[in-house]
Amino acid sequence: MTRSTSRVGHRPNLWLLFILRVRKCFQLRYLLTILICLILLTYLRLINHAPSDQLLFDNLKPVVEEEKNYLDNANSNKCNFKEIESLLRYTSLKNYKNDSRPRPTIERLHKLFQILISSEDKYREIFKYLGIFRFSDIHNTLRPYANNTERLYNIYCMFQRYITISDNGHIDIAPSFIQYLKQVSSYLSDGYNSQHLQWNKTSINDIQKPVVILAANTHFYPMLQASMRTINQYLKDYKVVIYDLGLSSIQLNMTQENCDRCVIIKFPFHEVETVAPHVRMLGSFAWKPIVIQDALRRFGSIIYGDTSVRYKTSNFNRLLIDNLIRGFSCRELPSHYVSCYTLSKTFTWFNDTFKTFEDIYIAEAGFLAVTDNFLSRLILKTWVTCALDSECIAPIKSKTECKRLTVQANVHRYDQSAMVIVLSYYFFPSSRHNDKSEPAPYDMYSSIQASIAEVRRAEGDPNYFTTKKNLT
Repeated sequence: MTRSTSRVGHRPNLWLLFILRVRKCFQLRYLLTILICLILLTYLRLINHAPSDQLLFDNLKPVVEEEKNYLDNANSNKCNFKEIESLLRYTSLKNYKNDSRPRPTIERLHKLFQILISSEDKYREIFKYLGIFRFSDIHNTLRPYANNTERLYNIYCMFQRYITISDNGHIDIAPSFIQYLKQVSSYLSDGYNSQHLQWNKTSINDIQKPVVILAANTHFYPMLQASMRTINQYLKDYKVVIYDLGLSSIQLNMTQENCDRCVIIKFPFHEVETVAPHVRMLGSFAWKPIVIQDALRRFGSIIYGDTSVRYKTSNFNRLLIDNLIRGFSCRELPSHYVSCYTLSKTFTWFNDTFKTFEDIYIAEAGFLAVTDNFLSRLILKTWVTCALDSECIAPIKSKTECKRLTVQANVHRYDQSAMVIVLSYYFFPSSRHNDKSEPAPYDMYSSIQASIAEVRRAEGDPNYFTTKKNLT
């Protein structure tokens, strides 16, 4: 069979007639001009259109450059050490005698910083999320907290003055840093027996109001409500932030319905658990240093209270003024010694032994005041690094060693134990007479002798927050 081609053969003739007619209407040069314009327009569209991934990358570039520029700008700002020089000229009211208790030394700090540096690669992503600097890259990892770049510049100036890290990782700690820590400790310790001039000279307007921080899971929700009752009574005009450690949806909704000023932040288990799975075990209290750090980077000044804390006042002025210098304050437990409440492997993590801490009081970690400054950056970096390592904050196959036999064996206070060991690297001990110590420089009692809060464990108030109709 012969294939038919009649229909195919007629089409070229029709198109040819059409083209001839068009040619009569338009000269060839006009057609060429139009064709060239179309080609140019198509080319321009192609070179100006970037794929979505490329646009995203371009949008990220200014952010990266801006992050690197924080301290580039700081280099052009002259460091102001006026307040530091005034503190260095301070003459203590007491004659502090050297004893065997731990204190800041270049050797101790050098060993500690080496431990911290050795963990920086492992915890790099967590540190980035929490805004914790790395010694190996201070210039690019020091970030402003609560968008306070002025405070960041001051912190960077302190690093330049006292602690430098060379490109090969060598740490240089200036001897004057130890003198600075001694002056800070002496000044704060003297507040226990005398009035600081700064208490009366500092205006309330110059004090950043702290944000009140709590953290709870389902089990501690009744205690959270009991704590909120005293917060609403004494701290009505304070912002409140609650970290969700595992609250139910009903509890979250009930909190939001009953507390307009409360902000709920979900604890970053997902960001942490890949390298520190023990943080999910809330009984290790490894979550607490992370909560403190995360809250501080967001707000710059905080007061943290466990759900067992019951507030009794809003007059924290002296505490907050002193915190501008020390950055971190807690409450000691007199006659309770660190060595008796800490497993030996925690001391080992710090390259130390229980004997060093036999005359150092342990302190509560359930009620803290923290202000962003040079010292609090160092303290929290150390405390969080310990919290991320189970061998530090919650070691296994370990025991307590204590010369005071009245204490039950193998008691461990997790966050409290680690916290006091950390503080011993940055503060000198207070005076000690007849086997009793005065409040440490980081003890709130050195600033305020009155009771500003009390602890009531296992006391809850399950009905303080009422259930709204829309929650049923």
